[in-house]
Amino acid sequence: MHNIHIIGLCGVVLAVGLAGCSQNSASLLPPTPNPPVADIPIPQGMHIDLSRSQSTYAPGSNIRLVNEFYTGSDPRLSVARFFLHNMPAYKWKLREERQGPGGISLDFLKNQEECVITIKRGWFNTHCYVSVTPALSPSATTAPAAKR
Repeated sequence: MHNIHIIGLCGVVLAVGLAGCSQNSASLLPPTPNPPVADIPIPQGMHIDLSRSQSTYAPGSNIRLVNEFYTGSDPRLSVARFFLHNMPAYKWKLREERQGPGGISLDFLKNQEECVITIKRGWFNTHCYVSVTPALSPSATTAPAAKR
């Protein structure tokens, strides 16, 4: 009887240890090798929904409008950590991060563009909306002035 308790305890310790490992590995999601937009990394395992995605590039200018919808099975926080870790490698600077019951929103700036990434929980998976638009104003790309 004593051996059964020891085996049960070992099983619980192993399960807790493995759960901890899976949470740590989930926070370090790898990027997909060829993302649909070259300067926006996407976590491996997230799949674009082409029926809900659209990209428009204005010929002869640097203006682009990107609205893409992705789904995947990784937790929202892991997906958010992925973008927070990987976007700076593509010269995107984090402007604002918001978390609430509706999801997580990350707002990045690069040159004269703004990239907003919204991560929400779906019924059976995680939804990720990626939007790239021209920045609202040139001052939006600089840091706010210090308070006096």
